Amino acid sequence: MVLPPRKDSLKWGTYPEDVLPLWVADMDFPVAEPIQRAIRERAEGFLGYPPRDGDPELKALILEQTGLEGEVAFMPGVVVGLYGAVAAFTAPGQGVLTQVPIYPPFLAAIRQQRRTVLANPLRETEEGYRLDLEGLERLAYASRLLLFCHPQNPTGRVYSEEELSALATIARKHDLIVVSDELHAPLTYEKPHVPLARFLPERTLTLLGPGKAYNLAGLPIGAVVGPKPLVEAFKRHLPHTFPNVLAMAAWKAALLEAGPWLGETLARLKANRDRVAAWAKEVGLGHFPPEGTYLAWFKTPISQAASFFLKEARVALNPGENFGEGYDRYVRLNFATYPEVLEEALKRLTEALKKV
Repeated sequence: MVLPPRKDSLKWGTYPEDVLPLWVADMDFPVAEPIQRAIRERAEGFLGYPPRDGDPELKALILEQTGLEGEVAFMPGVVVGLYGAVAAFTAPGQGVLTQVPIYPPFLAAIRQQRRTVLANPLRETEEGYRLDLEGLERLAYASRLLLFCHPQNPTGRVYSEEELSALATIARKHDLIVVSDELHAPLTYEKPHVPLARFLPERTLTLLGPGKAYNLAGLPIGAVVGPKPLVEAFKRHLPHTFPNVLAMAAWKAALLEAGPWLGETLARLKANRDRVAAWAKEVGLGHFPPEGTYLAWFKTPISQAASFFLKEARVALNPGENFGEGYDRYVRLNFATYPEVLEEALKRLTEALKKV
């Protein structure tokens, strides 16, 4: 079995060596060679303070490749952006809207800053997860801010243009500011990602970064893109830091030269996604194959499912209860690994399910 190095790895170093870790969202594959080269070249050169506003060429590339318009500001990472948005656009005691299940830092950014989570659960239909637009309309009057995730983590949903347009209509009607985490935007399969800002340019702040698509989570950097007044209000609540020069070099190389690597990686991920979907059907777990991301979301017949699989299968998955109330029978699985690792994990999970 091919295994990545364990040293200094959160993913591979958190659990005992007999546990296969399919949890935290980074990939087991090597970083693209052009990115490695760019990091080496930058490290051999100047590592002093960069311009306070970051690399202007990188900003232009981000706008060009995403099709977004507006001001670009760098930040230490997208999670920092979630906290900054809550601080900038709400006050303690106020409600913040978001869809659940949702990436846990969305909930932490709200609760830790003494705001109230206004949870609008995704609707589970025969075709997959869908936005509950009626539920959003009912809750929108109680908030000024919607934290949105597209492609959605953990379900892997890539929202349709019809859903995004309807959401934009609700946001305008209720004067909502929408902060859209689009970190996984390059990681889609059959269905292309369309930015929410295309439908709501005047009220959307888009959060971006290279960490997921190019496997650079250990070089944290992110950017916010949107109308200048909103970006300026947002920036006042970010940490006073300079953009990381190695991270900027890596991101620029990714956008300029790592397209072929990303294409090959998406093909590997799609093969793993399809294998996981076939397995879920075989063992009878509730599952919709993700349209984006390298994350699979399962409904199981087991309460505290992640703890069960860790104990009985020696496979580490993300607990569903971390993604919102009422999801303790769910787990999230990261399939961005080698086929040998994935097959061994699925074999273990299958044997564990026989004990239920």
